[in-house]
Amino acid sequence: MSKQNHTADELSGVLLVDKMAGITSHDLVNIVRRISGQKSVGHAGTLDPMATGLMTVLLGQATKLEPWLVKADKTYLGQAHLGLQTDTDDITGQILSLWHGAYPSFEEIRQALKSLEGTFPQTPPSYSAIKVGGQPAYKAARAGNPLDLPPRMVTAYSLKPLDWSPPLLSFEATVSSGYYVRSLARELGQKLGLGGGALASLRRLSSGAFSIEQASALPSDRESLSIKLMSPETALAHLPKLNLSMEQVRSLCFGQKLPAPPDSQDGQYVVLGPDEHLAAVVEINRQSSDEDDCPKPRRPFLRPLRVFAPTDLWTDGDKPYGREQ
Repeated sequence: MSKQNHTADELSGVLLVDKMAGITSHDLVNIVRRISGQKSVGHAGTLDPMATGLMTVLLGQATKLEPWLVKADKTYLGQAHLGLQTDTDDITGQILSLWHGAYPSFEEIRQALKSLEGTFPQTPPSYSAIKVGGQPAYKAARAGNPLDLPPRMVTAYSLKPLDWSPPLLSFEATVSSGYYVRSLARELGQKLGLGGGALASLRRLSSGAFSIEQASALPSDRESLSIKLMSPETALAHLPKLNLSMEQVRSLCFGQKLPAPPDSQDGQYVVLGPDEHLAAVVEINRQSSDEDDCPKPRRPFLRPLRVFAPTDLWTDGDKPYGREQ
């Protein structure tokens, strides 16, 4: 295994930011890059420029957590203008139509939202970051050539109306990764016979195990950013843990096979070293497939999915791996 590009002063961890309106998720990442003085910064789920709320920003070794965090369920507080149809499915777009008739009752809206709960194919907005043939949909839409985006399966776990002051509906939505709340506004308006709906505001309240109460405004300097960083392992609290010795961690991170604990079950695990810091995420799988694609038992090993321990800081002495103490 090759040495990882890691420096002793690189910040690694999870930063929970309460994003302000008017900037893109990419803008926010660039701001954190400038404050931290490092390029290794990413995030786990975009927010539209008009949206506010929880953004999970990842720094250093924690950027490897993105595949797990981006798939997390999310909860939003939103407001929809029912009867307003725009080309972006929110109030920033060009108006296509506007409802002038009577509006439904609160109970009719509640029932309509209830019918939209569950797992269904959802058509993403034309103005979205989804790529088709390498081209972002929003760029094609801005150029006047909107892409034909295929529906994709998403889940709405809970859709609750909070306040109805026609034409504005306040609601709370708990949904799966990949769900577009802008599409919900459009679909709800269509279902109610109002021609459509447009998202007026959106605030993310939670993402996976993280909540908006844990977030704060963007720090002003590197020192305050460092203080607000959460350790990478906090993002994987939902996975069971395996504690390994330093020797085992080194063997695992250098690609050597380690047998799974005899009492372990199949699935993914967080590997912690002797200093209780995140070393790897591994998978245990006791089944393999032969040429006929028929599963057969095999001796279980710890298969690394991500390695977090920076090997270039390991020593033969007593200094903990991956951290300057």
